[in-house]
Amino acid sequence: MAKENKKDVIISLRVPERLKEEMSKIEINWSEYLRKAIEDKICKERMKKIWSEIEDLKDRFAEGA
Repeated sequence: MAKENKKDVIISLRVPERLKEEMSKIEINWSEYLRKAIEDKICKERMKKIWSEIEDLKDRFAEGA
């Protein structure tokens, strides 16, 4: 997703201490990883909604045919 000319906002996330310890052992930019995971989830949910709308339209046209 292209960088938009809008401000970023901060959200916080609570995880169990043991999970945070495990995260610390892995060299990864967790903010970037989670941002991408959120974007992917949003995209998938939008696609599911569109697919559902397409199926509804197909059903309506089939009933009218």
